[in-house]
Amino acid sequence: MRFNVLPAVAGAAALAALGSGAQATTVATISGCYDCVAFDTPTLIINNTSGGNLTNAQLVLTGYQALNIGNTATVNLGTLAPGSSTFNWGSLPGVSGALTPGSLTAGDYDDEYVGTSHIINSPTCGAGCVSGGAPQFYAQVGNFSVTFTATISGGAFDGSPVFSVFSPTTNATPGFVGWEGLDPSGFSEQIGYDDHTGSLTGTLANIDIGLPPPVPEPSTWAMLLLGFAGLGFMTYRQKSKSALMAA
Repeated sequence: MRFNVLPAVAGAAALAALGSGAQATTVATISGCYDCVAFDTPTLIINNTSGGNLTNAQLVLTGYQALNIGNTATVNLGTLAPGSSTFNWGSLPGVSGALTPGSLTAGDYDDEYVGTSHIINSPTCGAGCVSGGAPQFYAQVGNFSVTFTATISGGAFDGSPVFSVFSPTTNATPGFVGWEGLDPSGFSEQIGYDDHTGSLTGTLANIDIGLPPPVPEPSTWAMLLLGFAGLGFMTYRQKSKSALMAA
């Protein structure tokens, strides 16, 4: 019996392609905080050090957890001049900041399910309500990820596309950062996350030259799985042959 190794090679090649990448050139950073500018509100601060303007700047928000999983929103930020630009939820340009269930751009994002059937009936908000919090706001809202894209106009990197992809879980700190007012499981009213301290979190993400990594197509994942299956079968055959020869 002859085993065709092409799927295995193709799968390994596809994995290498997904994981490869040149050294990043960072031209800006994104910081985040909760309740630092507006009460009970997430804030992002983009510090543009590219030497030019960031044009066609855009945020794509994607809910990946709990009640907001799969919800998306696109926010067009326009042109960001050198220096710091601050964006508060509830007043993001071109989108609604209303406290609407399922909205990723609501000002009081962590409390958007108040008055709905999704509020969890727990007088202690699970492990204990945050100071100033209340069980009528307690729900598993769900965190979201952020993809930032723009194009540099002017300076040494004129014409270059830039991007950043991060979430409360996958960011530059590293570690979970509750800048959306929710805990790692996406619950509101939690001590240590829904606190109204007004403190900055520090850098959440770097903005690098390049394009966001593509989401692998289903055919790519199928190739990877087939390739790994082939490699596993080849390893099994080699071990079986070695055992027979030893016997």
